Amino acid sequence: MTVRRLTLNLALLLIGLNGFYKCKKSEYLPSLPPPPQSPLPLILMELFTSQGCSSCPPADRYFAELAEEDSLAVLSWHVPYWDYIGWKDPFALQESEIRQKRYAHRFGMSRIYTPQAIVGGKLQYVGSNKHELRRILQELRKERNVRIPRLYLRRKEGSDKRAFSIRVSQKKGNAKSVEARGAFDILLVLFQSFAETSVKRGENRDRRLRNSNIVRSVKSLGRWDGIGEKLFSFRLLAGDKDFDVLHDGGIVVILEPRRGKGTAGVARLDFKRGIR
Repeated sequence: MTVRRLTLNLALLLIGLNGFYKCKKSEYLPSLPPPPQSPLPLILMELFTSQGCSSCPPADRYFAELAEEDSLAVLSWHVPYWDYIGWKDPFALQESEIRQKRYAHRFGMSRIYTPQAIVGGKLQYVGSNKHELRRILQELRKERNVRIPRLYLRRKEGSDKRAFSIRVSQKKGNAKSVEARGAFDILLVLFQSFAETSVKRGENRDRRLRNSNIVRSVKSLGRWDGIGEKLFSFRLLAGDKDFDVLHDGGIVVILEPRRGKGTAGVARLDFKRGIR
C-alpha cells in the first residue's frame, strides 16, 4: 500500500472548533507604528497523516526534517478516519479531517488520502514524495518577496507570558489585489513539537512512531477584509499534564482567503526558537 484513500462526502458539516485559549475582541487600527523588520514570509507546509496508516511514517520523518527549517511553518494534522482499522491515533482530531475535506473540495478531488502534503495552501502532493516537494519549495522560495499581506505575531509586554497579539497589514499599493480576494479568515493553531508513541495494534503494530509539529487545537480568531490594519489579541490558557503549549510546542497563525486557493500569510511562534 502506497497511499491510504477515503471516499469524500463534499457536503461538509460545520462544527465548532475548540482550543486552549481565549480570544478578545479584535480592533481596527487606522494608524499603527511600523513593525520591526521581519524576514521573508514563511511557507506553510501541512501534512495529513495517521498513526494507523503504514504509508505515513516516511512522510512523518520527512516533515520532521522540514520542521527544522526556519523558512517554513510545518503542521501535522492527524486524521481520525483510519482509527477503525486497529489503532486509535491519540492525536487525531475531527478538525483535521474537516480541513482536509475543505482542501479536497477546493482542489476538485473526490477522495482524501494519507499521507497528503499541502504546500502553501494551493498545491497538493503525496506527503512522502520528497523529490517533488523539494522542487516546489525551491520555486516558492523565489516568490516569497512578493507575497502579501503580512502577519506580525508577538508576546505582549508585561508579566503575563500567555498574552499575545497578532497584527495583519498590507503594503501600500497592494490594496486592490488583496481586496480582490475578498475577506480573510485568521486561524490560530496550537501544535506539539514532538511525540513518540509505541503502537500496539493496526498496520504499524510494534513500531515506535515519532511525530513532529502535531496540531492539538485550531480556532478562528476572526476575519479581516483586506483593508488597512487589524489587531487581534488572545491569551493562551494553562494546559494539562499531557500538553501545555508554552512548554511543549508553539503557535502558527494562518491568514486564509475565503475564496480561491493559497494562504495569504503565515506567522510562527515556536517556544524553542522564538517568534518568526
